[in-house]
Amino acid sequence: MAVDGDTIFALATPPGKSAIAVIRISGPQASGAPAVFGANCPDPGRFSVARLCDDVGRMIDQVVILFMAGPRSSTGEDVTEIHCHGSRAVTLTLLDRLAKADGFRPAEPGEFTHRAFHHDKMDLSGAEGLADLIDAETDIQLSQAWNQMDGALRRPVMAWRTALISISGQLEALIDFADESLPPSIEAQLRGETEQLIETLSAHLDDGRYGEIVRGGVSVALVGPVNAGKSTLLNRLAGRDAAIVSHEAGTTRDIVSVRLDIGGIPANIMDTAGIRSGVGSVEEEGIRRAIEAAGTAHITVLVMDGSIKDWQDTAQILSAHIGGDSILLVNKADLGVVGVLPDGSIGISLKSGDDTAVDILIERLISLMAPANKAAQTPLITRARHRAAIEVAATGLRQALSHDFHDSPELAAEDFRQAAVALGRITGEIDVEELLGSIFSSFCIGK
Repeated sequence: MAVDGDTIFALATPPGKSAIAVIRISGPQASGAPAVFGANCPDPGRFSVARLCDDVGRMIDQVVILFMAGPRSSTGEDVTEIHCHGSRAVTLTLLDRLAKADGFRPAEPGEFTHRAFHHDKMDLSGAEGLADLIDAETDIQLSQAWNQMDGALRRPVMAWRTALISISGQLEALIDFADESLPPSIEAQLRGETEQLIETLSAHLDDGRYGEIVRGGVSVALVGPVNAGKSTLLNRLAGRDAAIVSHEAGTTRDIVSVRLDIGGIPANIMDTAGIRSGVGSVEEEGIRRAIEAAGTAHITVLVMDGSIKDWQDTAQILSAHIGGDSILLVNKADLGVVGVLPDGSIGISLKSGDDTAVDILIERLISLMAPANKAAQTPLITRARHRAAIEVAATGLRQALSHDFHDSPELAAEDFRQAAVALGRITGEIDVEELLGSIFSSFCIGK
């Protein structure tokens, strides 16, 4: 997505009927947008009330117009906003008139944010934080997105990169002055600073991927034999009848999913087909999907019928298909104990309606999603892209230390340079044009 000199426009609020809609215009001709409708543009930083008319003078709407002169605007360019009534007739007519005017064109997805990045209004990690803010479903996601936008990742990355460039510069000076030797005290200092930086990067990499979990959510599969209570459990967790519950075995034949906020982390809870033998082709496919879900889900809740005497053997067989963390839930515990059992499993009576065991299950899920020693921290790494770049940087630093700073300063300097380049990709300090299309295209049109 190349930044050109066009003036772009888009609806910045959701389409459809609403009390108010906002049309955003950015580019060199933004101040001329009101004139397309026979209105005057207000002074920079000012609002004005105006009537907008079509090409024959018929009134379209009475609106509020805001003009912001670049570079003191959200995109760094001249920006005009038209705050109009949110009827489809009004918004479509205004957008159509702008599309027909010379020098204006509809914006591409994320193009406003791309221009803000291009004009140094935000770095790449801040743009990703804005995307996460738009997609946030929970309060923890919201907090994490704002931390990213406020520089939680940018500030340390810039500091690390500055340190790397400084060390690399001192080694490159040896290359330029080959007859000079590096004083032992300076070499010890450079190696010490590098080792300390490696420790810092390693500590952030060893974060349990909590930031990525918060951002992307987790998948939780409810797996077990027929009539064990999986659908009832899903409905209890969802607080509504999301799945059909019946005494007839094989009622659930496909995966039924609900999206829930579990401790501030989005969780996709999947009710799967009950596992049994001797079934038809349709139910057999449902069982295959249930086993697949157990193998790919972040967490599997193994729901067993505690009234069946050989349920432990069945649980052991099903456990072989579990790929992630697991929780054993023994239902129909009205025949036994409700709560945490001696083996660490959870006894529950879904029929009784007692929420004690459900609360224990939710706490167990939260403990697996967010390790206690990480959840209270503000994670720096929220995307796989960030993690990969920091891993490359840490590897480069270890490689640099393996060289003799006296005999091979150019090799060590190159490793430091590559590490700095990797960190620069996080914030966009170096050329990352190949990333921009994928990042900004995930935005909505008005962003």
